[in-house]
Amino acid sequence: MTIRIVVGPPASGKTTYVDEHAEPDVLRVDYDALATTLGSASPHVVNEPIRTAAGDAWHEIVDGVLDNAWDAWIIHTKPSVEDIDNYAAAGAQFILIDPGIEQVLEQAETDGRTDETLDAIRAWYDDQPQLPNPQTPDTAGGDTADGAPDDTTDKEHKTVTGMLTKTIRADIKAADTDSENETRFDGYAAVFDNIDLGGDVIRKGAFAKALADRYSDGGAGIPVYWNHDTNDPFKNLGVTSKAYEDEHGLKVEGVIDTSTELGRQVAKLLKEGRVQQMSFAYAIEDGAWVDGAKRDDGGYEPGYYELRSLDLFEVSICPIGCNQQTEVSAKKAVLGLEADEQPTTTTQKNTCPDAFPRRSLAARRLQLINL
Repeated sequence: MTIRIVVGPPASGKTTYVDEHAEPDVLRVDYDALATTLGSASPHVVNEPIRTAAGDAWHEIVDGVLDNAWDAWIIHTKPSVEDIDNYAAAGAQFILIDPGIEQVLEQAETDGRTDETLDAIRAWYDDQPQLPNPQTPDTAGGDTADGAPDDTTDKEHKTVTGMLTKTIRADIKAADTDSENETRFDGYAAVFDNIDLGGDVIRKGAFAKALADRYSDGGAGIPVYWNHDTNDPFKNLGVTSKAYEDEHGLKVEGVIDTSTELGRQVAKLLKEGRVQQMSFAYAIEDGAWVDGAKRDDGGYEPGYYELRSLDLFEVSICPIGCNQQTEVSAKKAVLGLEADEQPTTTTQKNTCPDAFPRRSLAARRLQLINL
């Protein structure tokens, strides 16, 4: 018995993937196909009562698959936590189809999708489902000549293209500065041993090689950009003065050049709390999948991808990040806080407009310090 759950935003190519990979005479549970069969003129614009009928039929078939352990391919755009637990308990395999929000939106517009669909795509990236050890089209494997799944896929490596980024939100307190030329920040650009929404865990030592080889002067010299716009020299905000690993994560210190118009504006936005994200760009040098497993209490411990060595290219101040949890611990004297004021710890969900390069959870502490 093999149940495959194909997950991804609208217009990402889930149906095409299933059509290309599903075996003959194996159930394909596709809401769009059901809606068309029930009379909808378009699989993407479904009106009542077809919408309700197709939804009811989809749920009935999925229940039958899980109850009877049928082989099936189930297209499920955004499964809930309960759905994911039920699928995992049935031993289902998760396949994530995620070309990135820009490509998905472009495809949706090319296909003539409605504004409702475009909003649904953005909403999917705002709050992506947390899948246990999902496979991607590059890692899901193919079929053998006899139609059986090909189990020779290399699960030790994560197929990625280009530069990746991880983004966090941090509540920042700032005091006015006497200097007109720079604003200094310090904090954790990454934390270790935390499973993020992309299913990754950064291990201590992941940045050691990059710091030794690329930024050997104590971590000084890492460029600081606005929103990873490395193609525009005017988006270069400054540089780090120090970066190092400790038990918690990657600690960085840096300065924003406020002699430029953009630098002054970014510093202003940070002080006013209107921009509260920081991100870093990286490439995977070494990593491996760690499989999920059932716990003794019957729950499911999700799998993850272990990031063991990363090349570090730059850090950025960003307007909008992905879902993040952030610990903030500010130095009161430097931040200009009163003796009885305390920094806060918050959990915040934000949108994730650029999924390729992929942005995902990395909880970090960020402090803004002004010279």
